[in-house]
Amino acid sequence: MAIPVYSGAAQRDLPATVTERVTAPWWDRLPRWLTRAEHRPWLIAGTLDLAATGFIVLAFTQTTFSAELMFHGVFVMLVLHAFLFGLRPTLIRIGLVSIPLVVYAEAAIFGLKEPPLELTEWPLMFVIAALVAWMADRRATTSQRYAALFRNASERLLTVEENERRRVARELHDGVGQVITALTLTLDAAESERDPAAARARIAAARSLADTALAGTRDLSHRMQPARFEERGLVSALRDLAAQSGFPVTIQADGIAAAAGLGPNTRLELFRIAQEALANAAHHSGAASATVTIAKDAGTFVLAVTDSGHGFEPADVPEDGIGLAGMLERARLIGGELEIDTGPGGTQVRVAVPIGAEGRTLE
Repeated sequence: MAIPVYSGAAQRDLPATVTERVTAPWWDRLPRWLTRAEHRPWLIAGTLDLAATGFIVLAFTQTTFSAELMFHGVFVMLVLHAFLFGLRPTLIRIGLVSIPLVVYAEAAIFGLKEPPLELTEWPLMFVIAALVAWMADRRATTSQRYAALFRNASERLLTVEENERRRVARELHDGVGQVITALTLTLDAAESERDPAAARARIAAARSLADTALAGTRDLSHRMQPARFEERGLVSALRDLAAQSGFPVTIQADGIAAAAGLGPNTRLELFRIAQEALANAAHHSGAASATVTIAKDAGTFVLAVTDSGHGFEPADVPEDGIGLAGMLERARLIGGELEIDTGPGGTQVRVAVPIGAEGRTLE
């Protein structure tokens, strides 16, 4: 009987089911329920248990290989199971393996004629398997803990970003949007004026409103992304921020700006933290002035914003507030530590970031 051989061109002409049967690997031809992701641990565990059972059966029934070698194969299956599935299933299998091991070692008691087997090393082997299983459990627990921390940090970051977007939208609506609405009404009124002098006055008022809307848009745009931030550097951006804060702000960064090397993302997050701290000082603390200090201390870059306001009570900060939470998340993103010291004499927001080898030097 001739067996057809399909070439590549001929195979392309075959029906899909035939082509799949010709090219699919053997594991793809297993039943679907057996290859599902949720069934794979059971499949692997069952394979290891079947192999261990086979080694035990060979230890009792054949003479080609020594029983000691077969039981060592059982130990290898036990260690693999310990590494993959952890301590509890491994302890159960150690108990099960101990039964045929003792039966073989004490064959005479059970009326069996088997060669003698020394059990001295087996307690140590069981301890090794248990240690491997314990380490596997610790690894899995650590991985789960870090995965949970990552999920929580990601969720907090997304919350902060969404809150910031809502705040920007609210500022656009309540600030620029209302000014533009007033501008439109003023222009409509100017159009309906019959007195040229009154019309010119309304047009002048409209120009003033347009300037206000433009200034508000520029301010919001600058807060979202400082102009030429990458080219000018953190210190220059902070000086611009101080000039636009609406109250006296002093920048203290003499002699250290060119010494600290930080990446662009780190510099931007530091700017955001300073921006939020100054905004809080201007709008909530009643501060007459503030100081932004940049320093380098033992391999750490430190940025501190200190105001002379009345401080605040941490317990009074709403849980859904985004100011403090946003600063904390930004500090975490760049591997820094944020400290807030507040009292009747004022508030200091201090963030310390390790200086790494990456990133460009501050200007």
